[in-house]
Amino acid sequence: MKINMNLSKIKQNRYGIAAVFGGFLLHLTLGNLYSFGNMMTYMDSYMHIRVSSNITYSNFIWVNSVTTATQGLFMAVGGVLERKIGVRLTCLLGSLFLSSGIALTYFTIDISFAAVILTYGFLNGVGLALSYVVPLSCGMKWFPNKKGFVSGIIVGGFGLGSLGSTYLQTRFLNPNNIPVGSSGYFENSSLLDKVPKVFLLLGGIFFAMQSIACILISKPKNVSSQVLEESKTLMNSAEVEHRKQLDHFRAEEDVPTALKSGDSRIMGRDLTVREAIRTKEFYILYTIYFFNSIAVGYINAMYKSFGQTFINDDFYLSEVGSIAAIFNCCGRLAWGKLMDKTTFRFSMILMATCLAFFYLTLSFTPMIGKGFFAFSVWFIFFSFSGTFVLISTATEKAFGSTYYSSIYGLLFTNQIISSVIVSVINETLLHRYGYNVCFFIVSLIVSGSVGLTCILPRKL
Repeated sequence: MKINMNLSKIKQNRYGIAAVFGGFLLHLTLGNLYSFGNMMTYMDSYMHIRVSSNITYSNFIWVNSVTTATQGLFMAVGGVLERKIGVRLTCLLGSLFLSSGIALTYFTIDISFAAVILTYGFLNGVGLALSYVVPLSCGMKWFPNKKGFVSGIIVGGFGLGSLGSTYLQTRFLNPNNIPVGSSGYFENSSLLDKVPKVFLLLGGIFFAMQSIACILISKPKNVSSQVLEESKTLMNSAEVEHRKQLDHFRAEEDVPTALKSGDSRIMGRDLTVREAIRTKEFYILYTIYFFNSIAVGYINAMYKSFGQTFINDDFYLSEVGSIAAIFNCCGRLAWGKLMDKTTFRFSMILMATCLAFFYLTLSFTPMIGKGFFAFSVWFIFFSFSGTFVLISTATEKAFGSTYYSSIYGLLFTNQIISSVIVSVINETLLHRYGYNVCFFIVSLIVSGSVGLTCILPRKL
């Protein structure tokens, strides 16, 4: 009997590891989103010179904004589809939207800016939305006692994804390191001729990776045993900490009863979507996510165009973006591990403080040099990466796993508003006041996350 139980556990762990790896692989392709700052310089140059001179860097950011807004709009749909058609079909459908959206840009980039927004923006965003949450949900169900770390691994793929994308884009399009022209755009004909072809290349590679990932991703058949294991762990932890924390918890009026007893869920059980949106914790997490998303969207789209104002080396800027992906990935693992060891509250306060600080350092990079520019960009990526693993894990801890995908999808709708604000900040302020004012405003917005996090229960 004992041997059979051990064999069953080994088999379960094998499928669980495969599911986590599949989630990581799928998120690698979704992480192409973070290569937009690099790809935008080529796409915008192509359209500015060959389609319409009215298309500029300041308005091209709307492509990325539509992607993230669409992702926010459709994220909750992924949770619904997961329950209706299953894990693998949901991920496959999202993969088809994402890869085909990128590949179809081969045609739309010669048509109009609106057509590019439809394919590289909207379709890409739908694919991201449907594919994003499901691997996270599956991974945390397989390993309920290591939620932060598992989430960090999976979304680490999202952070690392731009490493390969950025390198491939630059080496394919600009292998001779041709600098931008006096206009601020790439003008070389041989470079521009290859721009449409890169979308077919990326779309094909991504779909091949996604197909493998969809085969590997699964969720435990006996979820109840996973929940029981988690509950036992929580109860054991509660017994150790109960006597030490009892007086402290009673003194805090804002801590829910369930949290006082050691259960991380707000009501001591899994909440439905309707119940979750009636809690103050939902709206606090939503606003923190919203503030941090503004910082994420702005640096992702504008770091390279800002660097081009004082660095005349396309390879260097591309390498900065590629290495930023490593910091993005490692940050997700580090912040997830920190949350497992401490709390969401402590981790988010530290993360948001770092993010606000490093945004301010960008203003000094033209004076200090390109090395300091790389340092600032890398640590901004390292800092903001924690947003996704911390919020996703806190959502599951606070509201439970049953409706996690749908609840997290609702939280992700902040992207609809934040992406528009990023574009408005850029178009309204960039030409009038310059990058430094934009960086300061974003830093100020992120500082709001620190104050909001302090309102959340200490044990979350």
